[in-house]
Parts: sequence; C-alpha cells; structure tokens
Amino acid sequence: METRLDELDLRLVEMLQNDSSVPSVQIAKALQISEGTVRNRIHRLRRLGVIRKFTVVVDPTALGQNMVAFVLVNAAPGRLSEVAKRLASLDIVSGVYETHTYADLLLKLRVKNSSDLADAVASRIKTIGGVAGTQVVSVLNTWKDQC
Repeated sequence: METRLDELDLRLVEMLQNDSSVPSVQIAKALQISEGTVRNRIHRLRRLGVIRKFTVVVDPTALGQNMVAFVLVNAAPGRLSEVAKRLASLDIVSGVYETHTYADLLLKLRVKNSSDLADAVASRIKTIGGVAGTQVVSVLNTWKDQC
C-alpha cells in the first residue's frame, strides 16, 4: 500500500531527518502551521510507518570504530535468510544487503582497525553455519556516509 504524503508531510520529514531534536514549536514556526498540526502529522507519519523511530546518530570514530569495510558473503543453497539474520545480529555489522551480483549478501562493518577486521571475518562471520565464502573490501576514504 502506497502512503500518500503531501508537501507539508515531506517538509516535516525533511526537517526531522536533519535534526529530530528540534522542538515542535520551532518546526511549527518554520512551516507556518500550529504546533498541534505538527504533533498530529508526526503521530500520523509514525502510525503509517513513514517515521519508524527517533534516534541519535553518533560519530563511529568517537567510539573507536575507525575502519569501514564491506564483506561479500556467499550463503549455502537454501540458507540465505538464516545466514542474513545471524549476520544482522552481530554488533560489528551496521548493514546487511541481499545482492545478486558477486555474492548473496553485502555487509557493512565498522571496526577499530585491520586486525579487528581480520579477526571479525575469521571468528565471527566465517564461523556462522551456512556461510560458504567471503571477500573483504577495505575502505580507504569515505566521501559520504549518512548512516
């Protein structure tokens, strides 16, 4: 079912994406609507699933996660869903994407350094039942990362 959003909904979502801590009264003033309308729209957007949750975005390097890597994972036949769910539960994995190119899954990892990356792949990823193979792509520079 496609959710119909009007221009006001889109502007409200954009403001919340930029900074969800902005008070409703400030959003209302910027959008030239009442605070009640802002709260009602947010409630509706949450109910519709457009807004899933409000959260905090932290700088991973401030937490010691200085390295980003992508891992291509091949799953054993018939085990893709199981493998994907198990990989998604790992704290070092910030994204799990199903692909149909060079591998079945693409993982985004954040780790402290290359030693931790090697350890994570060897002891935490390759040991999951159903993982048939991996290839690691280390990131040298990040030009844009909004997640």
